[in-house]
Amino acid sequence: MQYMKELKRLFKHPNKYPMFRITKLRYIFLHILLLSFILILPNTVQYIQITQNLSTLANEQVDEIPNFKIENNKMILSSDKNIKMNDKQSIIFTSSNQFNMEANHLIVFKPDHIEISNYNDYTEISYGSLSTVVTDQDDLIKFIDTINDSKYFYLSMIIIFLLIIQFISLSIKIGILALVGHLLGMLLRKKTRYMTWFKMMTFIITLPTLVLLLGIVASNTLLIIVSWCIIVIGILITVFYLPNGKKHANVK
Repeated sequence: MQYMKELKRLFKHPNKYPMFRITKLRYIFLHILLLSFILILPNTVQYIQITQNLSTLANEQVDEIPNFKIENNKMILSSDKNIKMNDKQSIIFTSSNQFNMEANHLIVFKPDHIEISNYNDYTEISYGSLSTVVTDQDDLIKFIDTINDSKYFYLSMIIIFLLIIQFISLSIKIGILALVGHLLGMLLRKKTRYMTWFKMMTFIITLPTLVLLLGIVASNTLLIIVSWCIIVIGILITVFYLPNGKKHANVK
């Protein structure tokens, strides 16, 4: 497959990188898509776990949901509750807005809003956005049952949405880095074109992306900084191996 040949070039000496200029755009977009999928893997795994635990909650532990009411976009809770889904994860109902979400918490229902785990972060949802669906305990149970019946459909929609957002974000990032490389090439009087840099950066950014993924998984800021250092080094090495541009003759 031609794509594999393009990928093999990445592991050769950097003096081969300028050959990426002849790579077809479909392989460029395929590589961006694969990198985007790699970057959303942590969130994808997290949402799969949420889907599995939602099924457990709907089928086995739905009776443990405490009584509550939603009034004026706030939750009035009868009592705090920690619903353990397995040995590690749980769903929390709390009457305190100061409650801090931890890594083992999938969903936290607070008086002012709901927090849904998003790997090493969380997504905040207001009760106002659910006011037409959930107003009390019975509505929440029905809502969970409805979601559970089509959980794989909703999961696939979430993953597709994450993939699209990541694809656009990564494309913009590559575009900006390509512009930086192109301007640097012009400054050093190298033979440079923006599209050549866009194609080269799409593959050069592979290793930094893997390091970035490791940094996200490990919540290690140093690895995230290292990924950017690798990008800078990659640009400098690549521009060094670009052919020199035409020299202008001196007119006397």
